[in-house]
Amino acid sequence: MNNIYSSRYQGFDWGTFIAGVLFVIASFLLLRYPARGLTAFVFVFGILSILQGIIWISAYVKFHNIFDISWITLLSAIIDIVIGVLFLCSREIGGLTLAILFAIWFLTDSIIGIIFSWHLREYSTGYFVLCLILNIISLIIAIALLFNPMLAAITLVYLVAFWLMVFGINEIFVSWMHR
Repeated sequence: MNNIYSSRYQGFDWGTFIAGVLFVIASFLLLRYPARGLTAFVFVFGILSILQGIIWISAYVKFHNIFDISWITLLSAIIDIVIGVLFLCSREIGGLTLAILFAIWFLTDSIIGIIFSWHLREYSTGYFVLCLILNIISLIIAIALLFNPMLAAITLVYLVAFWLMVFGINEIFVSWMHR
């Protein structure tokens, strides 16, 4: 059958293949050098925070005459820029901050998971108990990460590395499927 998709997507997708290979390489580099990976995360987040601050300043300049509370955008810009500079000047503080935020994220998701698991009682006691147990285990892990920021930082790096690996392999397979 000759349709729009078969004629448009014929051939090997080199862009997807190269992206997949780069993701896999980045994954191996993160797994090999987790401390450098964390430093790279801190650097990227520092730059992104400064850029976000600049964007907020631009928004403030455009809208300060329109909105009564536009000063909030200026305040946010200053905070973003200060955080970005702090991350760039002190990678240790940036790494610790990212590790703690990562642990808080897991903690929040675990607590929400426990709260929302209660609705499963109406459907199945087995699913409810399983969901509750898994969320309690997640909560324990989150607390451990919160009290051990180094573990949280390394866990963050390894999770990103494994995600890059899976995503990269998928991209490589997709590049072959477009033939």
